[in-house]
Amino acid sequence: MVPLTAAEQAALPPPGRGCGRPHYRFRYEFDEAAAAAAARYDGLAALVTTAPLSHSGDSLFTQYKQQNYVELGHHQWKTPLAVRPVFLKSPRRVEALVCLLSVALTAYQLLERFYRQSVPADADIAEWHRTAESLLRLFRGYGLIERRTRLGRVVQATRLTAEQARVLRQLHFPTPAQLLAQVLAPLPLG
Repeated sequence: MVPLTAAEQAALPPPGRGCGRPHYRFRYEFDEAAAAAAARYDGLAALVTTAPLSHSGDSLFTQYKQQNYVELGHHQWKTPLAVRPVFLKSPRRVEALVCLLSVALTAYQLLERFYRQSVPADADIAEWHRTAESLLRLFRGYGLIERRTRLGRVVQATRLTAEQARVLRQLHFPTPAQLLAQVLAPLPLG
């Protein structure tokens, strides 16, 4: 850090509200000799563990490096819920809600896992790293059409985009139209 001269400070724009005038600037140099000396340690890591000696260093390091996959799933617990506030009046209901959230998170992670297992070997690298969040976002604008007729209520599935249809085929999931045909009674003729 190098202190600014009075002339350098005067040349700076005035600070915004709540900010002070800068007094220093950073100066750096690339030390080629130090970088070359440190290059021989690139890719080396130290791991301190209490695991028994029967575990290999490779398996322990692999487990350590795969922590981010667990954290990726847990970030859903840490984000605000996409629902209206819920006021629960008993500890039993809070426990039930936590249980439901656990089931939902498990389903969320399974969707991602099933998708990644179904990706063909020659697929683009982005397909191998597609998340459940991006899959659900793909269907965010999808909806059903409900209308009233003289014969009663009719529910129809809207048309899938090519990408939505491809994802459902890849996952071996039925389309919304197929699900509606299984659940709803057929339209009466005439």
